[in-house]
Amino acid sequence: MAKTGLVICSNPVRLLRIFTQVKCDVKNTLYVHFFPNPASDKKALRNRYTMIDAYTNLSSTNVDVRILLYGLKGKFDYQIATRQPVDVIFYDNFVQSDQLDKIVSSLSNMSPGCKIVFVPSNVSSVDISESSKYDKLENEFYTNVVLGGSFDRLHNGHKILLSTAALVCDKKLTVGVTDNSMLKSKKLWELVEPCAKRLNKVKEFLQDIDSTLEYNIFPIYDIYGPTIHDPTFEMIVVSEETIKGGESINEKRISNGLKPLVILPLPLLKEHKLNIDFCEEEDDKISSSNYRMRLLGSLLKPPTPKNNIGLHPYIIGLTGGIASGKSSIANYLKELGAFIINADLVAHTIYDINGPAYEKLIDTFGPTILTDNKQINRKHLGEIVFSNKKLLNKLNEIMWPLVLQKVKTTIESTKDHNIIVLEAAILIKANWHFHCHEIWVTIIPPEEAVKRLRNRNNLSEKESLDRISSQPSNCEYIAYGNVVFSTLWSHNCTRIQINRAWNSLLKRVSEIQ
Repeated sequence: MAKTGLVICSNPVRLLRIFTQVKCDVKNTLYVHFFPNPASDKKALRNRYTMIDAYTNLSSTNVDVRILLYGLKGKFDYQIATRQPVDVIFYDNFVQSDQLDKIVSSLSNMSPGCKIVFVPSNVSSVDISESSKYDKLENEFYTNVVLGGSFDRLHNGHKILLSTAALVCDKKLTVGVTDNSMLKSKKLWELVEPCAKRLNKVKEFLQDIDSTLEYNIFPIYDIYGPTIHDPTFEMIVVSEETIKGGESINEKRISNGLKPLVILPLPLLKEHKLNIDFCEEEDDKISSSNYRMRLLGSLLKPPTPKNNIGLHPYIIGLTGGIASGKSSIANYLKELGAFIINADLVAHTIYDINGPAYEKLIDTFGPTILTDNKQINRKHLGEIVFSNKKLLNKLNEIMWPLVLQKVKTTIESTKDHNIIVLEAAILIKANWHFHCHEIWVTIIPPEEAVKRLRNRNNLSEKESLDRISSQPSNCEYIAYGNVVFSTLWSHNCTRIQINRAWNSLLKRVSEIQ
């Protein structure tokens, strides 16, 4: 199977018919080069907008499809400079031999031994002027085009926006990429890629599909970017859901004495969910938030080998903020076959009147922490320490080493389980992650944690916030996590995440044990 392929096709309708034949032969990237009628033909020029239809109909594939813009813009005398070297070239019976030779000679990045494969098409000639519902879009090119967006997890919806902007542009394309500081209202914003990474992906994609344009790509820190000050901009490309943003930009431009921009709105791309596990709470459109939701339960980064612990049993550290759903996840992992060690329950035995921490706690915090029957009143002790960081540190210095020792003893005595899950809110702060093969974390928004604490624990808002602020943030948890969950949605959505994580884990463990 080739890593990278190039399909030469006369129009998008035929592409859809031959795509199923070629996608099985390409592993990573499939470039598409349209070689239609000459661009002077008005019908062929309109046909460039059927690029939208092509991306829409190819949205269900796992191959990274990239539609080159040279042919669609009538640029047949340029070098085609793909980022990835092409291993195989496909063409159908509507591509003439001289056209094929011209494209092959203009391709500047071919692998040694690149193959050329004929793919027969049974489709009769199609009037390409009738192949797209976007034919009514203007045929005019613009010198300076602008657009903006988050562009997280670059997907086909983003590709349509960026490609359309490049299609109608003949000189300079400006792209504003929303900085992470503006994205905290987004679903699972903690999993949004860093701005620098998103900038590079946008730049790489645009240069890949059309290397003839000048690109200006930079972060923006408000919804307007340079659009309300730059008089050279002529058109802005937006999605249907952000038309009002384009109109707001024009209002600002007019108030600043500038000419309003031509607004080109594009339809949202519907999500195909037939062949993937998905939560009912996902959007119906293709969106970055859907992609982030599907990251939940998947391996975000490979585990770091630990020389201080053996490979059997395999230890998962399960952690996350208070009320984030650790116990519910642990209970389901137990159903799947994991052995669960709950650090809180271990700590309770150490708090016991006969436990190793009992006398130390009384000496440190005084007899007021005792109940009438001389037991440690953990609720009262919590009220003392969670509002005083110095006292909390004293408690941790006493408890953490004792709990860890008990956990290690339990692990050593557990012989009939391949996988042990250590559920511990303090896993990161106590540096227990060094004793685990992988770290799994669960996150929920702080406002949801406050809501749960008030309902579940009868805590006030201040008490809830004190406990939340005493722990690492969601971003800090994710920085350590190999796998991330969120219990923000339905039980079914949580189970989808856990099943995804468990099945992947079993495969990893079987390969190393």
